[in-house]
Amino acid sequence: MACNKREPGTGWGAIAGFNHIYAILGASKQCIVTHPSDMCVALAALDAVVISKVNGNRQLPITEFHRLLGDRRHTDTNLQADELIIAVDLLRSAFAQ
Repeated sequence: MACNKREPGTGWGAIAGFNHIYAILGASKQCIVTHPSDMCVALAALDAVVISKVNGNRQLPITEFHRLLGDRRHTDTNLQADELIIAVDLLRSAFAQ
């Protein structure tokens, strides 16, 4: 099946497939696919923040942590090469009372 991530410019079979409307965390001109992680979708719904370590701590909302397929097709996240996730922070929620 055609896949722009595996082979750029070939198109993507998912656009006309059964799951074409399930791209919860977004889609790009190059790809529309179901996110493979149930946990990341839940974390996005809960406004989670990824805390990473690289020359100090950096906080990145989970919705900015994952990248859409684009010009850097082998990079799925916005982490830097020397960055390490040290925590995931969930804000206080009415659901957690």
